[in-house]
Amino acid sequence: MSQIVNMRYPKELLDRIDKFKQDKGFQTRTQAIIYLLQYALEQSEKDKNK
Repeated sequence: MSQIVNMRYPKELLDRIDKFKQDKGFQTRTQAIIYLLQYALEQSEKDKNK
């Protein structure tokens, strides 16, 4: 189940996300943001379990 969340991002961060989206072949900015959040959370969990 998904939920809608409205968020504001600094322009510079959106530019970086858009570049990441293009470089990795994501079709939408939302896909790129979800990937980045999931990746960061996984890395955080790995660091916590060291």
